[in-house]
Amino acid sequence: MAASSPSSSPLPGGGDDARGETYDEQLAIIRALKSSGAGAERMRVATARLAELKRAGWVPRFTPSRKFAMTRATADGGGGATGDDAVVGEKKRKASRRGGPTVTCPACGQLVKASHPDQFREHLRKCAPDAVAAVAKEQWRDVAAAVDAVEAHELALLEDARRLSYRDGRTREEVAVLLGTTPERVRSTLRRASRAVPLVADPTPLDVIHEDDDVLVVNKPPGLRFHPTHRFEGNSLLSRAIAHVRDKNDEGPGDEVHVPHVVHRLDMDTSGVCVLVKRPELVDGFARQFRGDGMGYRAVKEYLAIGVGDVHPLVAGCVVTADWKRLETAGNEQTTDEQTRTGVTGVKFTVDAHVGPHASIPEARAVHPPPPEPDSSKKRNERRSDPDAPKPARTDVRIVSSSRVTTIDDARDDGNKTAAPKTAVLARVRLHTGRTHQIRVHMALADLPILSDPLYGPHIRWDGASPCADASTSAILPRGVDAEVWGGPRWLGRQALHAARLTLRHPETNEEMTFEAPAPEDMRGACVALGLDPDAW
Repeated sequence: MAASSPSSSPLPGGGDDARGETYDEQLAIIRALKSSGAGAERMRVATARLAELKRAGWVPRFTPSRKFAMTRATADGGGGATGDDAVVGEKKRKASRRGGPTVTCPACGQLVKASHPDQFREHLRKCAPDAVAAVAKEQWRDVAAAVDAVEAHELALLEDARRLSYRDGRTREEVAVLLGTTPERVRSTLRRASRAVPLVADPTPLDVIHEDDDVLVVNKPPGLRFHPTHRFEGNSLLSRAIAHVRDKNDEGPGDEVHVPHVVHRLDMDTSGVCVLVKRPELVDGFARQFRGDGMGYRAVKEYLAIGVGDVHPLVAGCVVTADWKRLETAGNEQTTDEQTRTGVTGVKFTVDAHVGPHASIPEARAVHPPPPEPDSSKKRNERRSDPDAPKPARTDVRIVSSSRVTTIDDARDDGNKTAAPKTAVLARVRLHTGRTHQIRVHMALADLPILSDPLYGPHIRWDGASPCADASTSAILPRGVDAEVWGGPRWLGRQALHAARLTLRHPETNEEMTFEAPAPEDMRGACVALGLDPDAW
């Protein structure tokens, strides 16, 4: 018997000229034609049929010209629907263009269209190029198989990144080189895994100022972080808020808890009013007020601060800037009897100075001159601002109580210490901006550093102490600091700063809301020790 020629093998669908009705059928026909050694013309016709089925059933495309043709056919009644049927048909066509199968990308968590494996592959090339090579060629024929392969790759990448970063202590750049990826990819992988760990609830009760279905307002005690250091640890304001909401809603530890949203923050050692938003749809409306772009309304933040330093009544009405020099009384600028009797109580002044990074202490901030204006000749997308560049900051200060105290000045040229009279003040401070350490830096610039501040305090300015970058050790009076001057109730172990009042506007009702928190006991005790009126607010 003569052997049959390769081109005479039967094809799926019935014969050499069979046309598949589905994408899979036509793909099988092409494979059979290729294995049977079919000619170039037959392969071209079969491939064109495959492309036609792909466009029709897998990736429907609606170009502007086809949209116009469909709209004109409907308007002319040329076989298209009319009236309400035309409207419904157009809505269905739009829904079909928007919809279709989707998958969640294991590398970034985004929802990706997946009508065809090429869509997922193109997304992955931008999102995680290293994951593309982890998918075998045959797995790309099925989206589900490709997603499974990427998930396995992500788990292996995460395990290796954790081992190299946490156990071996390698830097992000070193880990990226060893894993054949980028440092940003390593960072996002570790960060995404960290966020997958649910925040722990801390049952410690909160000092609630106000609570409704929209917001939770609390009086934050000093020494408490806003966010936990690790997600599996408590001892943070957010962890306590989670437990508070869970208990209030009678939810068990295993139930899903709606975590309150943080829209602003206070320094760990600053006490006072804090707002957490319960409803997600209100988060942006409240957060914009703290950023200063809340539809013409800005959150009004008022603080109480205890400062000790050199301040003169003539500072009243002045604007303290980065190049400000301390006022000296000379000639016809001598103080009057009334100024001597009342001190600086009632004096108001403004500090307007840019705040940026400190030159030597990473945790600290410093006053900087205004940076040069950006080059207007460059395009907008080329004028990228430096995240570490100094930012404008403005603070209003009103002194509500003052007294004279005696400190030790060791900043003499001969090295001897002498008694130095200073002015202690209780100030009401209002922020126009919200920079890190803004009040603390601006008060120090105005020669009124905040009492017990571990970075900028008066004991550093006049008693020769070194700045304490680790706030956890600030409860102990620094070595070499005169305990008779700064010890006892005058040493709070934190900066004497309290968020006393906060005014916001409700994004939905436009109602103005004001919340207040009384001064904590440690600041009241310091006021009494310094001869200040703690109720002068």
